[in-house]
Amino acid sequence: MGAVRTNVRSEDKAGPGLARRIRDAAARLFARHGFHGAGMRLIAEEAGVSIGALYHYFPSKEDVFMAVLRQEYDQRLAEAQALWQEGTSAPEVVRRVVELHFASLAAGEGGGRLVGRAWQGEVPTLRPQILALREEYAQYIARLLSKAMARGEIRRTHPLLTAYALLGLVESVTARAVAGDAVAHEMREEGPQELAEIAWRALRPDEAG
Repeated sequence: MGAVRTNVRSEDKAGPGLARRIRDAAARLFARHGFHGAGMRLIAEEAGVSIGALYHYFPSKEDVFMAVLRQEYDQRLAEAQALWQEGTSAPEVVRRVVELHFASLAAGEGGGRLVGRAWQGEVPTLRPQILALREEYAQYIARLLSKAMARGEIRRTHPLLTAYALLGLVESVTARAVAGDAVAHEMREEGPQELAEIAWRALRPDEAG
């Protein structure tokens, strides 16, 4: 799995835990206040670190945002990979990963809501980096789809095109589900099952009818 390059410094052996703490704090603040409402000093205070330590690992707020977004994407990929290695069927992998994504949205804070904000285009200056990360994610999903086709679990399809279609489906619902009204709440509750069902109907082998 390739890496999207940002200006974030490499974590040395003494600091991965500290950098993780900063990312977790930033995820909470970005979810709570949005990108523009969470300043670097506030992130440092939330993480319990000095402003100098924050800038050592993340030279700008944009770097913090992308690091948190990558952390969320990597977590989803790790979840999908673990399920796949356990021999879980492709439809079940889709259902479980989407379920975890919406559980993160329902929690009200953290990476799931950050992903929703990123997909809404909250930070236009980061659009190239976000698109690159999405491409990486889509390529990974496409590889899983290719393996599922080889297993005969899904119909023959264009893996990357289908991966983007699935991402777009989740993105559009996520963008609406991050709101605070009753419709958004309903989407967070019903989203996993409905989206998994839609995906399976589109991907199930032709002989399944």
